[in-house]
Amino acid sequence: MAWHTVQDTLKLTGKSRSQLYRDMAKGLVSYRTGKDDRREFETSELIRVYGELNTNATPPRHRKGQSKKGDILAENSQLAAIQKQLNDLQQTVTLILEDKTAREAERRQLDEERDQLQAEISRLTDALAQEKKRGFWSRLFRSGSE
Repeated sequence: MAWHTVQDTLKLTGKSRSQLYRDMAKGLVSYRTGKDDRREFETSELIRVYGELNTNATPPRHRKGQSKKGDILAENSQLAAIQKQLNDLQQTVTLILEDKTAREAERRQLDEERDQLQAEISRLTDALAQEKKRGFWSRLFRSGSE
C-alpha cells in the first residue's frame, strides 16, 4: 500500500488536522516518520481507522502505473493470490451460512417437539388431577367397568 503525507491524509479522509493529531495522540491511528521527520500514513491504516477514503483526492503520483515489467508481474501474482484468498473466504462464508440454516431448522424442529411434549405433559397432569378429584367409590366402580 502507499504512504501518504499529513496533507494527503487530510484530503483522503476528510478529517481536520486537529482531529488527525488527536487520533495520533490517542493511538487510534499509527504512522511512521519518513523523510525530513515528516509523519506518513499507510493507506490500509487509514481505511482501518476512517473507513472508505475519498479516492478523488488521491495524489496523481499514486495513479501512475509501474513501468518495470518485473513489478507488473509481481503485482499480477499478488492480485491472483488475493483473488484466490477472496474465493476461499467466499466459499467459507457460504458453508457457514448453510450450516447456520441447517442448525436453525434443527432448532425449530426441536422446539416443536418440546412444545408437543409440554402439551402432552399438561394434558396428562390435568387428567391426573381430575382423577384425584374423583371420589374413592367412583374410581373403584369406574375401573371395574373398563
